[in-house]
Amino acid sequence: MSKNKSNVLPQAHPLRQVLNDEVHSRPTEALWPQERVFHIAMLVQGNVNAALVNALQELIEYCGCPAMSEAELSAPQVSINLCLGESALRLRLEKHNEFITLTFFERADHAIVFDRPVTRRLPASWMASLPGTLLVALELFVQKTEKPREPKSVAGYFDGNTLIGGMIANGAGQVFSDLRIADRGATRFLICNLSMGSRQLGRVVQRTIEMETYRMMALLSFPVARATLPKLSGYENQLVELASEMAATSKSEHLQAVTAEDLEMDRRLLSQLTDLAAKVEKLSAENRVRFTAAEAYTDLVKKRITELKEIPMVGMQTFGEFMDRRLGPAMKTCTWTARRQDELAARISRVTQLLRTRVEIERESQNQRLLTSMDGRAKTQLRLQETVEGLSIVAISYYGASLAGYIAKGLKVLDVVHLAPELVTAVAIPVIAVFSYLSMRAMKKRLGLEAH
Repeated sequence: MSKNKSNVLPQAHPLRQVLNDEVHSRPTEALWPQERVFHIAMLVQGNVNAALVNALQELIEYCGCPAMSEAELSAPQVSINLCLGESALRLRLEKHNEFITLTFFERADHAIVFDRPVTRRLPASWMASLPGTLLVALELFVQKTEKPREPKSVAGYFDGNTLIGGMIANGAGQVFSDLRIADRGATRFLICNLSMGSRQLGRVVQRTIEMETYRMMALLSFPVARATLPKLSGYENQLVELASEMAATSKSEHLQAVTAEDLEMDRRLLSQLTDLAAKVEKLSAENRVRFTAAEAYTDLVKKRITELKEIPMVGMQTFGEFMDRRLGPAMKTCTWTARRQDELAARISRVTQLLRTRVEIERESQNQRLLTSMDGRAKTQLRLQETVEGLSIVAISYYGASLAGYIAKGLKVLDVVHLAPELVTAVAIPVIAVFSYLSMRAMKKRLGLEAH
């Protein structure tokens, strides 16, 4: 039995390579035992690719790095080795849907914790030229230690503020922070490396950075929720007033008493409800994206905290506990505001439908009364028409009989027919009357006007 040596595969899907590479698109950095890390997240709108490419090319020229093509600098993720050797400096740029992030890594083998910023090695105005607005700035210091550090021994790095953190990575490291913006404009994190490898350390740093970045992105919805709540209260009061007015003016038990003024008032109420529904839908459309994003970012924060594998330390809050107490209520406010928007829109829709139904019933009742009135008028008109028809038969009979009498008189004068004109007139009257009556009935039958 011969083996099939053909290695020709079927035609590949156009997205096969892209989809396969997606899971490898954001590899974690392998860190040195001691590193300075500086991270920023910039909120952007529209296409800022050209501005980013220009900024990166300027930085590459300043550091004397090998040039990179525009296609390489336009990728969703860009990694650049700005300096090598003992003074190694690396940049990692990532583009997200709403924001971009730049993370700088610098070796700090013999450095003092938070002794100097990484940004000292960048051009003076380079950071200010980046597109977008700054939302997150983090300064992390990765320190190699032989044994766990006590919170009081690191409190000085955070100006004596209350510390948050504890043991992470199942005891292989520690992380400390006060989650406050320090004097250099960045939030500080101290990560103590007890026994983590370079890749594991990179994952811990990445999760810490993402936890704080996603926390700030989630909190963007909180001011929106606080600004929305008073508007919703006003709209709810308007709905209550309109519903009360609608209930007070209802005449469902006395439809016969509905007037044109009642219908006009209902149309006015319906117009006001429609305007209110439009305002609520506009508000919901403006906020829905922000509230939906907040929910997604909150889930990511919880996931990153879970991946840190925290172990509590005595006298300190873990990041998980802190987020439950501080981030949780803010996000519940956003969730409640979004639900309140949807419920208000649903209530307006129900009231509007009830009012539309009432207007339709009142209009049908008015139409029914109109039809009844028209039917009465038609019957009256028919009776009048029949009366007129009777009078017409009398008139026709009178004039016809008169003509017959005149004809009889003429014939008598001419000595053609010797009949008394009075007799001819008397005989002609019933004949003409019957003929006129039968003719009118035949004509009404042809026109479909025969009365039942």
